[in-house]
Amino acid sequence: MSVDLAAGAAPTAPALSAPDPHTAIPVDGPYAGHVHFDASITPVLRTDVDVDAYIRRGTSRLPVDTSLLASEDPLGEDLHLALEVLQRLESSALAESRAMLATATGNEARITAFLATWMVDRFWQSRALRDLLTGDHPTERPRHRHRPGPLHTLRRRHLDRVQPLLSAVWTGLAGEAVAAGHMARMAVQEASLQAALVAVSRRLTGEAHRVTELVVDRHQAAVDFFTAEAIGRLTRSPREARTARVLLSLGSPLEGGGLPDPDLPSALAVIGAAPADRAALHRARFEITRLLPGPDLPDPYLSSLPRIGV
Repeated sequence: MSVDLAAGAAPTAPALSAPDPHTAIPVDGPYAGHVHFDASITPVLRTDVDVDAYIRRGTSRLPVDTSLLASEDPLGEDLHLALEVLQRLESSALAESRAMLATATGNEARITAFLATWMVDRFWQSRALRDLLTGDHPTERPRHRHRPGPLHTLRRRHLDRVQPLLSAVWTGLAGEAVAAGHMARMAVQEASLQAALVAVSRRLTGEAHRVTELVVDRHQAAVDFFTAEAIGRLTRSPREARTARVLLSLGSPLEGGGLPDPDLPSALAVIGAAPADRAALHRARFEITRLLPGPDLPDPYLSSLPRIGV
């Protein structure tokens, strides 16, 4: 460095070169290529399910020929009851997504991207079943056969007023691991819904059979996604598996949005009338529960059904 004192010029400091940010990026291991990742951050889980393709597929209303439906034999009382309960479970997607997105699960980009389309899918699936039951009536809705009791009212108040406050507690205690519990719950719910619809569809004819089969097919994308997400988390970390065990023990996935349906036991007696259909309902749980630590905690609603094969 040269200083020209005669000219009265101030000394100049040597130019400092900016550090290369890429020198801090890990070049190998699970955090390779991510400058801000370290061992305190769980790597993003990527399964074989193509979420981008699912979103691009889009969704729309499932057509129901109500004129044809009206000309055919009406549904039997037992099948009508079963479809009413399944329709309400289909329509619980908004409540289920609220419980997920209010916790650390909402930080998972793949999950939130999937849920954005999944909620619309479930809306149209619910609407298709409602059209089967009410003939696309503008205001009529399937009603509960059994009057909801005081415990049902208390549970609804809990979900509306207390659960949003508990979401912060869940996030603080479980952190990112809570996503494993949510994915496990939804995997069981989607597979159970699909199995129940298959059982009912086999006993339907005409337009009712066609529409129910269409809803069954639409469920496959959600079954694949939630099952893959759940298995990926349950098998990569004991902490995530324990968190899923705790969350599944808090309520049955057959309770849409965490709210028990007073007609569910009666509907399950119809859906699980045949041994093969009861077995399918149990298999819908086993795919996930087999990966959880500790003994299996049977679903209280399925436990009320006769033993398989009886």
